[in-house]
Amino acid sequence: MRHLIRNFLALGLLICCAGAASANFVYDFPGVPGSGLAANQTNPQSPNATFGDFGRVSITATPTADVFESDHWNNTAVFDPASAYAFFDITAASGYHLNLSGTITFDTSRGPGGPTKGRVQLFLNGSTTPYATKDWNPGPSLQNISFNFTPTTDADNVTSVEVRFYGWNGGDPLGTMLLDNVTTTMAIIPEPSTIVIGVLPIALMAWSALKRRRNSERH
Repeated sequence: MRHLIRNFLALGLLICCAGAASANFVYDFPGVPGSGLAANQTNPQSPNATFGDFGRVSITATPTADVFESDHWNNTAVFDPASAYAFFDITAASGYHLNLSGTITFDTSRGPGGPTKGRVQLFLNGSTTPYATKDWNPGPSLQNISFNFTPTTDADNVTSVEVRFYGWNGGDPLGTMLLDNVTTTMAIIPEPSTIVIGVLPIALMAWSALKRRRNSERH
């Protein structure tokens, strides 16, 4: 009987650990113009975490197909964190947190007169202070950028993420910069309370089986 109980508990832990899942979401912006709606991306959402729509602040969409291209970026030579950026966010479901792998990759280029300076910033749990920042120099040819940062862990308890893409120092308000294939990899981890909720019914089943066995042995 003790073996049966151990097996029940092991099964419960296995079921709960299965709630921890890897997620690899790609914004590939299908359509004309390229759509930033999360529901329109080629790959599906992962369970227990939601990738939000890819949006714009103070920049304007252009009609280019299958990419996220915008104009009216910050045209000055000074970086301004409050103006002209593209962004997306990720939100964990209740009872889960997000362990980011430490890399977000994306393709980018600029059109004539577009920004010659680019910056990507990562914000965690609603903080206004960036957790990580990377600068790059947008060019006329498509380039793949790897935004590397310290991976987040259980101790960070990350439940929400925002990623912003800035461009500035262009020569023309109508100069463009595009983004494509924005890829985020992470693990979606159940909180301890979620694991307890999952294991408790299995433990009760094991206790009930033990009680029935003892009652039968008495008779």
